[in-house]
Amino acid sequence: MTAAAFADFLRRELAPTPGRGSATFRLTLACVIATIPVLTHRIPHALIVMIMMYLITQEDTAATLLGSVLGVLGVTVGLGAALLVWMVVLDIAWLRIACFFGFTFAGLWLKRVLVVGALGSALGLPAALVMILPDVGPLSPESLTEFVLWLWLTVTLGLTVNVGVQLLLAPGDPLTLLRRERDTRLRLVENALRELAGSRNFDPAPSTMSLETFATAGMSRPLALLKTASLTNAWARQHHDALATAITLVDRLVTDARALQLVLSSTPDAALNASLVRLADACARTRQALAEHESLQTTEVAGPPIPADVHLATPRPLADMERTLDQLSVVARLSPTTPSAKEAGSRLLIPDATTNPEYVQFAVKGALAALICYVLFIGFDYPGIYTSVITCFVVSLSTIGSSNQKGLLRFGGAAVGGVMGLIALVYLFPNIDGLGGFWLVFATGTAVAAWINFGSPRISYGGYQTGLAFYKAILQNFGPAVSATVIRDRLIGIAFGLIVFGAVEHFLWPVRAADRMGARLADVLRSLAAFARAPLRPLDDQRDVDARRQLISQQVADVQGYVESSKFEPGVGAEDAQEVERLTADAQTMFVVLLAMARHPATLTGSPDAVRAATIRVDEDVALVLEALADRVGQGGGAAASTLGSSLASFERSMAALVDTGGAPVTRTGALELYRELAVAVNRLTASSVRPIPTAAHPIVAG
Repeated sequence: MTAAAFADFLRRELAPTPGRGSATFRLTLACVIATIPVLTHRIPHALIVMIMMYLITQEDTAATLLGSVLGVLGVTVGLGAALLVWMVVLDIAWLRIACFFGFTFAGLWLKRVLVVGALGSALGLPAALVMILPDVGPLSPESLTEFVLWLWLTVTLGLTVNVGVQLLLAPGDPLTLLRRERDTRLRLVENALRELAGSRNFDPAPSTMSLETFATAGMSRPLALLKTASLTNAWARQHHDALATAITLVDRLVTDARALQLVLSSTPDAALNASLVRLADACARTRQALAEHESLQTTEVAGPPIPADVHLATPRPLADMERTLDQLSVVARLSPTTPSAKEAGSRLLIPDATTNPEYVQFAVKGALAALICYVLFIGFDYPGIYTSVITCFVVSLSTIGSSNQKGLLRFGGAAVGGVMGLIALVYLFPNIDGLGGFWLVFATGTAVAAWINFGSPRISYGGYQTGLAFYKAILQNFGPAVSATVIRDRLIGIAFGLIVFGAVEHFLWPVRAADRMGARLADVLRSLAAFARAPLRPLDDQRDVDARRQLISQQVADVQGYVESSKFEPGVGAEDAQEVERLTADAQTMFVVLLAMARHPATLTGSPDAVRAATIRVDEDVALVLEALADRVGQGGGAAASTLGSSLASFERSMAALVDTGGAPVTRTGALELYRELAVAVNRLTASSVRPIPTAAHPIVAG
């Protein structure tokens, strides 16, 4: 990246966005308030108080409150377990090191398999750090125990003050914020289409928001809001799959609209202008209907297809946008309003927690890297770089790309915060007398770090690291801080941890997001194939249907995460990630259709045997198509072409048979409509590699 490109990146990421200023103010106020009991009661480890606020604070109050409760619970259990283990291993070095490895492994494994992964960090990381305390600061057993108890108190103090400020000033709801994100993106897409068509008749968005910014940010923030909303809101949990699909589809619209801006550098002709205006109107109707919480079933969303013109070369992004808007209408139309059976509550573990070996491999890599850093800083007698152990824990993520991103943000944020702290130590504090001056410097540094922290997911972790390094410099003790060695040792420790973890990750089970996103998409397609056969099961087997639904949701979330992580891996083309995202959106649309069929299995009850036999054959053929497509995707697109073609031909014949028998008067209204949507979804999913299924030749209508 050139210096100009980096400067442009910083300009976009640091620009004001809705809600960013108020969130910065709340976090700054909470940190300043927390210094009052710290200074008046001379509470040690003030750094921990501030750290917890950055770790837990979110824009929505629900996530902050939930994180605070789970944080206190996790730290309490983790520190309590560490104190119990100390009773046995405190004087046995090798056993204490083994326990350190065990706590680190357990924390990392739980970080991956718990639905709320941060709880695993709260359980494992404090306990692991307690195991290394005797080597970092040689103290008596009584002093070590007191040290741990003070740690618990500072964690609780920071979370309590923060929750109080957030509840008073930020009654935010994650579902509301998610809808606002979706509305903003659709409005920007609509404005971009009208602007390309030469129209100025639209409400301009704030200058701080642009398609380029949202295209760069990707799906990370909406997915994080959806995860919180699904934990705290029953409606969001019930509609999780439709909301997740809409997030992917809206992100596709943003990406295609941005690509369209780059493609259409000159003024389009009249025919293309008409298509642009029509799609802009469709975006407006979609945005309005979603904002009013209305079903799109009676709303024309995408309109008729773009008229074919041999003299007009339709840009691919424009055709993709029409297709995406049509999929949005399907998702909204088939999204269930009420569950057919009692919905399962939020789960503690993800569906494949005990069956996926990648989670154990992930924990082993992180724990091994942390153990190497632990042994080396003891051997070098350099306890000041103990932060290398923490670095190995926090940058242990699912892929090389996500680890690279967090490592860069960790080191870069620490460098920025270190410079800020050095300026405060050398130039500001010597000229300040009194608590008011200290608060001014403290609040200014906190505001800078908080502003970065509430940026997009691409830089937010850097804000936390900026604040952490700044506080390490100015909160060394209750007197004037004059030493800058903590800044030096922190940067060395982070760099050392990144090097060790990078080496371990490179040689031991390396996982590149670019490689995994295709393989995980193949897993999604295979799970969809099994889900397609679910309606063939007895009607009382809904628990199995729900388990499969949760597994597919988790696999789709993994694919979305890999798509975002791949942006930070060298040698990965943007087209590859966009193609996977496009196929994922198609798979999610099919998932919504299959989910509607599985949640309403009684739609064909009482139908003639011929109709039931035809539907069973269609379900089986859909499963075969998906399995063949999974093999094709999993093997890089060069295999299973003949199998896929054969399965599609069989599916085509089964659909024709279903149409021929679908006129029976006893067939429930809407059953064949679901199968018509299923045929369209199969056609979309396979259109990129095989000929489309000619469903129009056999129009299906509800009997």
